[in-house]
Amino acid sequence: MNRIRITTLLLCLTTGGVVGPLSYAEPIDSEEVPTSPGAFLSMGRAVQIGLVHHPLIRRASETAQVAEATLGQSQARLYPWVDAYGMQTGGTIRPLSRFNIAGAQNKPTSYVENAGVLADQLIYDFGQTSHRIRAERYAKQAAEDIVARKATVIMQIEQAYLQCLRQQQQVKLTEDMVRERGILKDHIASLYQHQLKSKVDLDLMVVELKSTEAQLIQAKNDLQVAFARLNAVMGVKGASAYTLEEAAVPRPSGTLEELIQRGLDDRPELLSQDKRIQQADERIRSAQALNYPTISTIGMYGVIHFSDAPTNQYGGAHPGQTNLWWGAAATVSVPIFTGFLIENRVADAKQDRNKIEQRKQDFSNRVRMEVAEAYYTLQTAQQAIAVAENEVRAARSASELASSRYRLGLASVVDVTTAATALLSAEVQLADAQYGVQTAAVALRYAIGNVDTESIGIN
Repeated sequence: MNRIRITTLLLCLTTGGVVGPLSYAEPIDSEEVPTSPGAFLSMGRAVQIGLVHHPLIRRASETAQVAEATLGQSQARLYPWVDAYGMQTGGTIRPLSRFNIAGAQNKPTSYVENAGVLADQLIYDFGQTSHRIRAERYAKQAAEDIVARKATVIMQIEQAYLQCLRQQQQVKLTEDMVRERGILKDHIASLYQHQLKSKVDLDLMVVELKSTEAQLIQAKNDLQVAFARLNAVMGVKGASAYTLEEAAVPRPSGTLEELIQRGLDDRPELLSQDKRIQQADERIRSAQALNYPTISTIGMYGVIHFSDAPTNQYGGAHPGQTNLWWGAAATVSVPIFTGFLIENRVADAKQDRNKIEQRKQDFSNRVRMEVAEAYYTLQTAQQAIAVAENEVRAARSASELASSRYRLGLASVVDVTTAATALLSAEVQLADAQYGVQTAAVALRYAIGNVDTESIGIN
């Protein structure tokens, strides 16, 4: 950049401010994270642990600290820049008072030491710095707005918790089926010993019992996987199994259009994009302000020592003489021609704003889709509960009837096992529908931006 400027810095030593750490949650001691098998864990406590230990939250904290440091860099221009320097010259050159060395002397030998301090203070730059600071402040607000990341973590934990409850229910149902078939197998074995039932009935019952036991093993393994996933989304190495409590997830009310509008108004990602747009506007104004002058002041104070100065080189100077000096000046920097740098910076800032606008529009469309998908999933799950309850009642009646007919010798053991299998399948479907409603409610709350962290003790 070609600029009219009084002086130029060539050597400087500067110091910067130290940015303190940002904290979004009080740390939880490792002892407070349940690690013993079977430890009690509520959904609210699981969310609290996740909001402290999840890597997504910790990474957001680091990002916020970077934004804080960047803001501090922009604000540094408002304060005086104080530089210290020292130089030693020898031969035919001489030191200048603004940190550089230039000019030939008329005597071949001269040894001069020069040291001092210089303070440079910006007076006015027509908004270059102020708009840059505002831009970085909006960037800091967007980086510190970790509500979106909290919402993601909360949704993942709640869904993982509900999956554990669902899997526990399936284990319980399968255990009940194993117990019932074990009783029936023992009953058939007793009848077979008294030659009241055939060996085929006993063998079929043994096969069905082994099959149900295999289902139980698979259900228990799936439960362990669900607990492992819960630990993963909490971001901790917790217990291998927990004692959970039934959780009631509030269901958002309203029509689909109302819920979509709530999502567009409250979704934290969209609110963050608004701050990014404001940041881009300030960057444009800062770039446009580069067309105007910059005014600053300079104050200097130092000492010069002539180790071996000829008496006719400096008036009244002699070898070993030391003088103090000071000075003050005003600097006006006016851009004349910058090689189209300013124009390109303005164009670049405008393009960034357009990209953010398009990103916001794209995310608005995603919000509409996510709300609609979660809404209809919730409606389907609610309707499925009534259907599943009717199927359970019918399957239980059929199972009881088949058992009664078998005891009377009017049905085969195949009828009994078939009816029992249908009952287990209907009860599993009912549990899936019940927890499906809870899971869909969690997804819908996330989609509309309804993250109530205060209700679980999170600030």
